[in-house]
Amino acid sequence: MSAAGVAAMLRCCGRRAAALLRRAAGSRGASGHEQDHGPGQPLEPSLLRFLVCPLSKRPLRYEESTNELINEELGIAYPIIDGIPNMIPEAARSTRKRPPAEDPEQP
Repeated sequence: MSAAGVAAMLRCCGRRAAALLRRAAGSRGASGHEQDHGPGQPLEPSLLRFLVCPLSKRPLRYEESTNELINEELGIAYPIIDGIPNMIPEAARSTRKRPPAEDPEQP
């Protein structure tokens, strides 16, 4: 492939990436936080074999009903927005139920 062909391919990919970023930014509210639009576009199944948790470096499980990537070991779930996994640890939610707070008044 010629240098001109490679340059044209990179320009095309750059436009696609920019379009994805604009679409993702459009799903945010005025506060800049993501809005809940339901499950959204699912994850491309072939990507799952390449994705690992950024914290534990362990494989993740795809949960279709919530459109999330689950780390069972750490008890966290990463959201998938418009088919793109948000693998930023601060964006993950806890999947473990918290024990009820102990009442200091009880004997």
